[in-house]
Amino acid sequence: MAADGSAPHDRPAEVSSDLPLPPGGKGLPLLGETLEFIRDTRHFVERRKERYGKVFFSSILGMRLVTLVGPEANRWIFSGENKYLQNKWNYAVRKLLGAQSLSMLNGEAHRARRRILAPHFKRTGLGPLVDPIAEVTREHLKRWANAGGETVVVPRIKDLAFEIAARYIFGDISHLDLPRLSEVFDQWVKGLFVAVPLPLPGTTYGRAVKARRELFAILGQELDRRARDPERGPDVLSTLLEVRNDDGQPLPPSTIVDEIALLMFAGHDTTVTSTSNILLHLAQHPAVLAKARAEQDALDGAPLTLEGLRSMAYLGQVIQESMRVIPPIGGSFRELTRDVEYGGFRLPKGWVVSVSPGASHFDEEIWTDPEVFDPDRWSPERAEHQRHPLAFIPFGGGARVCLGRQFAMLEMEIVLATMLREYTWTLVPDQDLEFTFIPFPRPKNGMRVMFERRANG
Repeated sequence: MAADGSAPHDRPAEVSSDLPLPPGGKGLPLLGETLEFIRDTRHFVERRKERYGKVFFSSILGMRLVTLVGPEANRWIFSGENKYLQNKWNYAVRKLLGAQSLSMLNGEAHRARRRILAPHFKRTGLGPLVDPIAEVTREHLKRWANAGGETVVVPRIKDLAFEIAARYIFGDISHLDLPRLSEVFDQWVKGLFVAVPLPLPGTTYGRAVKARRELFAILGQELDRRARDPERGPDVLSTLLEVRNDDGQPLPPSTIVDEIALLMFAGHDTTVTSTSNILLHLAQHPAVLAKARAEQDALDGAPLTLEGLRSMAYLGQVIQESMRVIPPIGGSFRELTRDVEYGGFRLPKGWVVSVSPGASHFDEEIWTDPEVFDPDRWSPERAEHQRHPLAFIPFGGGARVCLGRQFAMLEMEIVLATMLREYTWTLVPDQDLEFTFIPFPRPKNGMRVMFERRANG
């Protein structure tokens, strides 16, 4: 019998009822261990790994949750897609995200949609976006500096990333009311991760339901306008209008709207999180900051290009290391579609399996001194990430690896290269940099810095 309980030719095998269930705790009545999980997901997992081992049970958000820790567990989870596991979203996400978007699909429907979309999101096709992203970045950073003095990073990065995402998705945004679209988007996103999704007026979820109606109406209007325009550009909406399924048919308008909403969500908040945390790490590690800045200075103001960005090896190492130390998402969930065995335990049908990037990113069997922020671990000489292909999963993995990961990396590279070349930032002393972890790991206070143009910038 295989570790997942499957017989040859993928026939489900009987899983013995004599096998024990995973160890763990149920926590408080109704709440379970949810509050501790929300406060700090990674350390929640680490504490239980020390107590129970690499397979344990928790009661989280009403789910019977099994956490499997380590790169081999990641392999088992990702390879189990549509065999013994399927994607699992909470109630609020299912109701607020587009029902026909890629993230909501399973099985062959998911494979077919991904098959027709994936070629349009390769890095080789992102070259035309470099100049527009750099232009938006310079405009925003100039405003930061002109404001003078103290800047709160996270909301500034949110505004920057939202405009970049809008240009990536829509191309020409001159006719869009971007501030209103951003406001509606923020209200919608806030409802995706509420613990109790009650659609009552005045509640976070109730406001999100209302925002969803307005957001999807705006997206529908933009789709109608663009569908009448024969010109196509490098933006995502043009791609979605040109995509054809296996039968040669275009995507239905409602599906395109759902996909746009998903891309706005997936391509915005995780990028905001990663970029903000990279700036924090650079500010906290002056030697790393100096080395990253020296790499940029050595380029002597050379224009940013797709090939040029690829050559910025140390900047890439900084980005990777920051996403290792603080993954942009705390985890994701899969639901068991049948009883299986893993690690000598019986995992019952209907239980939920957790993917935990943080646990893999701090695995001492893979990483040397994993608590230390050390971009050199990504150098060709050390290349610690190559010790296991699934030790580093900031964008997930398997059939559901993030479709927009190449664009996210490109955006971070351009923003950070521009900041290193032209600006300085230092943390305001004596501020509380405590993190919030749900839905995204960021400093609660938004991270206050003194932001200035470099003397030679």
